[in-house]
Amino acid sequence: MAPPEIHGNEFLHGLERVVGGEHLIVDGRREFFTTDVYRRGELPIAVVRPGSVEEAAQVIAHAYANDVAIVPRGGGASYTAGYLPTTAKAILIDAGRLDRIVEINEQDMYVTAEPGVTWAELDAALAARGLRTPIRGPFSGIAATVGGSISQNALGLGTNTWGVSCEIVLAMEVIAAEGRIVRTGQAGSKLGVPFYRHYGPDLTGLFAGDCGALGFKSLITLKVMKTRPRSACLSFGFGTFEDAIQAMSGIAGHVVEEKSFALDRALQQGQIGKGQDISTRLEMARSVIAASDNPAAGLLKVMRMGLSGSKALSAAPYAAHYIFEGESAGEIRGKKRLLRRLALRNGREIPNSVPSIVRATPFAPLHNVLGPAGERWVPVHGILPASTVLAFHREFRKYLDVRRQDMAEHGVHVGLIFSALGAGSFLYEPAFYWKDEQSVYHRTVLDQAYRDSIPSYPSNPAGAELVQTMRQAAIEQYHRYGAGHLQVGKQYPLLRDRDPAAIELMRALKSAVDAKKLFNPGALGL
Repeated sequence: MAPPEIHGNEFLHGLERVVGGEHLIVDGRREFFTTDVYRRGELPIAVVRPGSVEEAAQVIAHAYANDVAIVPRGGGASYTAGYLPTTAKAILIDAGRLDRIVEINEQDMYVTAEPGVTWAELDAALAARGLRTPIRGPFSGIAATVGGSISQNALGLGTNTWGVSCEIVLAMEVIAAEGRIVRTGQAGSKLGVPFYRHYGPDLTGLFAGDCGALGFKSLITLKVMKTRPRSACLSFGFGTFEDAIQAMSGIAGHVVEEKSFALDRALQQGQIGKGQDISTRLEMARSVIAASDNPAAGLLKVMRMGLSGSKALSAAPYAAHYIFEGESAGEIRGKKRLLRRLALRNGREIPNSVPSIVRATPFAPLHNVLGPAGERWVPVHGILPASTVLAFHREFRKYLDVRRQDMAEHGVHVGLIFSALGAGSFLYEPAFYWKDEQSVYHRTVLDQAYRDSIPSYPSNPAGAELVQTMRQAAIEQYHRYGAGHLQVGKQYPLLRDRDPAAIELMRALKSAVDAKKLFNPGALGL
């Protein structure tokens, strides 16, 4: 499809007058912006990159008046079609130029940022003042943005203590239909100071996790807290999934860890344990040293990781990793004692190189958007009550056994990551890998040197179709178990079998803020 010309097209001319021709993309570059880690959407009329809240409001008003769909895009590091247009009669609003940290308030303890600020940028700015957000952002935070993660919801360092990303939001400014501005929390009060969220009905919560279906987030205010001066990591190996779940559930009830995650052997030896290029390994070593209490302790940790890291990655069929923080050495010692006492009932301690690297480099390069040998990669996840995780796992393993011959034939393999999410909830996330050609997404976000260091493959439609079939089977199983999901996007069946009154309320809310149904059609199933 040839790109439309701006000249003679009054709709595009209107967008150009707002953002300028250099920030209005109508050529082949649109393909990248409408492709996520896994798939691509419809090619929109244009990709628009506003440089201010005022420009964003004008762009939205112009599109709405012309009955053109409006699809917001953050950093693009997702895989649930959240920002992929479902119609060609659309504009995609890329938030990349809305990248200002507007205010860091050290007395009222909040930070306000535009949606295009990445978590890595935000974390660095706050760290310079001895502050952090309770959730420091997802592992993809070098690219993932605050706006994208609050729209989609995300995990990160801090989740096990403080919850998911939407739980740390205090207030938002949202551009709704016709360019109208909605301010939530105390940002919407007479003085407009966004220090508090829960005054009457929680309007902030209505727009959190909406995947852009209810409007475009132009300003977001998050809680901040003082950084803790000490941290530590522990790892444990388990012989069975049952042992790992039992230990992790017991630990989760005490809410002591900032982050925990567990891996099966396939992921320990594959995606997580893959060899990195020398520059990446050196950068990780520098980060581990910088994150240690002193340079000597950091150097000793790096040496131990080099000697025992491979053993840690293959020590047991399942390995659970813990990152925790404290105000004093005594607090850290107490948490270590507690974790060891609970975990060693079912497993054994192993070297802690994996969580040490994650703690030191919370926002790693996006190399993991491909598999360890350059394969295509896509996960699927669900959040389950702790009481049903074991039954879910057993049923899923049976399904994999049924599909084993098909997987071998088409070069598909599966690894597993799982984690307690505070007390009582578990994230269960299989990751699918298959040999297939890279998309425009991979060719754009990965640097050429890294792409040259890994294999490339020809198109494998049969393998891709099998992965899609298996992922859909997993989603159906999650649905039967009543799972919840982050990053709902256009993938997970939010409205299916839900309470009719709740569906009616969600549809009424959509109509109230978007009567024409033009904001991100298909997101959330609305």
